[in-house]
Amino acid sequence: MIIKNIKLENIRSYSNKAISFEMGSTLLSGDIGSGKSSILQAIDFALFGLSRGILSGESLLRYGTDRGSIELNFKIKDKEVKIRRSLKRSSTSVVQDSGFLEINGIREELSAVELKQKILDLLNYPKETLTKKSLIYRYTVYTPQEEMKSILLNDDKYRIDTLRKIFNIDKYKRIKDNSKVISYYLRERIKERETLILDLEDLKNDKKKYEEELNFLNDNLKNIDSKFNVILIKIKDKKNEISLIEEKIKLFNELKKNLELNELDFRNVKSRIDNCEGLITDLTENIRRLEGEVGYDFKIKDYNSDIQIAKNKINRIDKELLEIRGKLSENKINYINSEKVINELKFLNKCPTCKQDVPDEHRHRLIGKEEESLKNFKDNIKNLTSDENKLIKEAESLRESLEQLSNEKNKFEIFRLKRKNLIEKRESLEKINKELDLYRDRIRYVENNISELKNKIENTDTGNYEGLRKEMDVLVMDERKILLDRTSIETKVKNIEGILVKLNESILRREKYREELFKLKNLRSFIDGDFVNLIDEIEKKIMLKVHGDFNTLFEKWFNILVDDDNLNVSLNEDFSPLVEQNGHNIDYLYLSGGEKTAGALAYRLALNQVINNVVSNIQTKDLIILDEPTDGFSESQLDRMRVLLEELDISQIIIVSHNPKIESYVDRVVRLNKKEGITEVL
Repeated sequence: MIIKNIKLENIRSYSNKAISFEMGSTLLSGDIGSGKSSILQAIDFALFGLSRGILSGESLLRYGTDRGSIELNFKIKDKEVKIRRSLKRSSTSVVQDSGFLEINGIREELSAVELKQKILDLLNYPKETLTKKSLIYRYTVYTPQEEMKSILLNDDKYRIDTLRKIFNIDKYKRIKDNSKVISYYLRERIKERETLILDLEDLKNDKKKYEEELNFLNDNLKNIDSKFNVILIKIKDKKNEISLIEEKIKLFNELKKNLELNELDFRNVKSRIDNCEGLITDLTENIRRLEGEVGYDFKIKDYNSDIQIAKNKINRIDKELLEIRGKLSENKINYINSEKVINELKFLNKCPTCKQDVPDEHRHRLIGKEEESLKNFKDNIKNLTSDENKLIKEAESLRESLEQLSNEKNKFEIFRLKRKNLIEKRESLEKINKELDLYRDRIRYVENNISELKNKIENTDTGNYEGLRKEMDVLVMDERKILLDRTSIETKVKNIEGILVKLNESILRREKYREELFKLKNLRSFIDGDFVNLIDEIEKKIMLKVHGDFNTLFEKWFNILVDDDNLNVSLNEDFSPLVEQNGHNIDYLYLSGGEKTAGALAYRLALNQVINNVVSNIQTKDLIILDEPTDGFSESQLDRMRVLLEELDISQIIIVSHNPKIESYVDRVVRLNKKEGITEVL
């Protein structure tokens, strides 16, 4: 991982500032309180977010602002990564807001927890650090100097537990603790299995008892099946005998039924013959009466044609009368109007239109002309009245003729109906005589059938049907009793088979429990013995290897920083520093301030290198951040710091220090200065 730049907005003393980083060593220089450590905390926040007890939102967000953000750009192998986290002030506290992660230009909006998970994946940090403080980062990349001193000064158990977590060796302790849990769990399962198989032998005895009872019942079933087969044969033979007699009875019943049908047919035919003879008598009498009324000679005439001709003439006369009466009415009106005009002209002196005097000559001329029209109307009325009277007389004569024709037609129709009735009755008489002959033939045929059927009925023998039915009933009762016995035994067999199935299942289940019990005991024995011993051995060897590497590096870095042949340091088995001065062991607390700082820095660098070697796949090996690593150093120790930096084989080193002498040891210096509460980059 190589940091390229970081942008801070409203973070502590930074209002809006971007700081770039390069490969090699970079010094963040400035007076105390100028904002150097704020950059390191901002990098920590950008990667992992807020952490309770370590990094709070209140400590990061600039006082008097409601929102702030940090954007960090870095590179991991071939991935260009940009991460942005935001802070916002609520009514009670400062909390994280959503942010984004951009990898090779592809941006993804994520929550605070999702961002941390993605970063852990990128850095190849263990997943369990998602909800914990990132120990690997804090002890390989960035550890405040005071925290490292506290590790050296804390009790041995705390130090060992912390180092176990850092080196990921605490998993062996967890494995042993989990082994105890598993062993306890196995013990409980063993007790459970032992309880579950207590009744195994009793179940086997019950199974044997039920199997013997089942064999006994199966033998009884075989005997019952043998009896049942015999009774079935007897029932079959008896059914055959009864079937033969039932066939005869069926034939007998059919003969009786046919006899009844023929007798019914005889009565019906006899009744029809009686009806036919009565109809013949009535028809003969009616025919004789109609022959007397109709006779044999009558004249056929087409009255309809004559009636239609008369009607057509009457219609024509009615139309002519209508036309004459219209003309007559018109002439009468004209005649009245002319008389009126003549009377008006006789007394006309002035023209009603032009108001001029009318001359007598002109008035007489008009009156003469109107009198001539009056005479014509009178002649027309006379002629039309004469024509009307002629047509009325002609119409009356035609109506009298039409009435006479209608009367003659009605008489003719009555005559024709009687004639038709006579013909129909003659035909009916002939038809009935033919039916009578057929009925007489039918009745002779039915009489013969009745006689034959009576003879067959008398000769039909139904045998001892009732006796056979009683014998059959006895056999059926025996069959039912055998079936009931068999059903009862089969029910018992089925119940016992069900019990045996359950017993077999229970026995198999308990035998399976017994096998599981054996495996559980072996597994518990293995876990409590060989497995735990193996884990102890692995842990010891790893701890020895880590301790050896750690001690060698610790001595190396301390000897570079402290040039004193009378002062030797090393690590005991609890990874606490052993200090020997002039051949005597002394407490670490009795060292000078510079020597304590050198010890803490040597411990820090040794821890960094060992972690990078043990946890080989993490992606932060190329970066280390040193926060005030020379606090309390003497001038000679500051000179030795140059040697230490040259010895470190790390691609990017970021140092925070207010000591100006360090500037000559690094590749690049970023100067910070706080003015009126705002940090500026010089």
